[in-house]
Amino acid sequence: MTLIKGIKNAAEAIREGRLVAFPTETVYGLGANALDAQAVRKIFVAKGRPLNDPLIVHVCPEWLADAGNGAATPHPYFEALFQQGIIGELTETQQARLSLLIYACWPGPLTLVLPRGEQIPMLVTAGGNTVAIRMPQHPIALALIAASGVPIAAPSANRFGHVSPTTAQHVRDDLAERVEIILDGGATSIGVESTVLNALPDVPIILRHGGVTKEQIEQILGQTIIDSKATDLTRAVLPSPGLLERHYAPDAVLQIMPDFAALVQRWGELTTAGQQVGLLLTRSQANAIPNIASAQHYVLGETLEDIARNLYAGLRALDSANMQFILMVALDRNGLGAAIMDRLQRGAVRDDKVTG
Repeated sequence: MTLIKGIKNAAEAIREGRLVAFPTETVYGLGANALDAQAVRKIFVAKGRPLNDPLIVHVCPEWLADAGNGAATPHPYFEALFQQGIIGELTETQQARLSLLIYACWPGPLTLVLPRGEQIPMLVTAGGNTVAIRMPQHPIALALIAASGVPIAAPSANRFGHVSPTTAQHVRDDLAERVEIILDGGATSIGVESTVLNALPDVPIILRHGGVTKEQIEQILGQTIIDSKATDLTRAVLPSPGLLERHYAPDAVLQIMPDFAALVQRWGELTTAGQQVGLLLTRSQANAIPNIASAQHYVLGETLEDIARNLYAGLRALDSANMQFILMVALDRNGLGAAIMDRLQRGAVRDDKVTG
């Protein structure tokens, strides 16, 4: 099947209320027509996702207003999204602030929390009055949205709570027959989910760290923003996806070590006890272990961009090798490190409180 035919067939499936898995620059998404509540419900069923966890709605420039030359305020997307009933009304101050972010970051890995429009089913927002909107950067994602002619609601295309998928094979491994169409765009380029930002308050709040860093957002807005680390999990409605205590988790027990020496020591303790242990390492860390060839390990690269891009693939590879434990050294929470550490810390939480 050619890609053009694949996108055409996938767009038809979206319009008919079926599910389609597709690549974005962050991770693969499991998409449905965001305006069709019955179609959206299929996402929750396929993933085993709780209904209080909202979805992100993906849009594209083709059926929104022309973006202009970057100088206009407010951004013309707002009027188009409002007229189509995707978002509600914004104040002039909110539009001015959000315009800066859209001009700088769309298409890209930034999700904006906006007032919910009347055409968006409450199921998409988990009953909340705001909707998370993003314009992905991946050409296949944008082509699918444009060909479908509707916004596409899409969380990550994996079983709920598991490691997110960064290849089409990851989607097949998790969902198999639960999704009829998977558009294969190769490995994703960023590898962790989008940043979710609530920019409606005077002081914007990062709800989920991701592909656009806190530092980048502050530079765009020219102001300090709030890093929301505490989430009230007793709330009926979560303000953003990806906030549950246990998330992005491998089947193995994931343990985060404070430094490289602690990782080597813990590796020795577990292997001596007869445990199967996998190591997630930077290139320099792998080079520092003399007998690394005898160890089950996955080299993530050296830069934060490399580590983010390869993190989920590494976790899945070690799971596939039937590791009982996965060890990795903690990163500084600067720049993209904040998103990586968020995923690791949530993935390390155990439902059964196993610590080894």
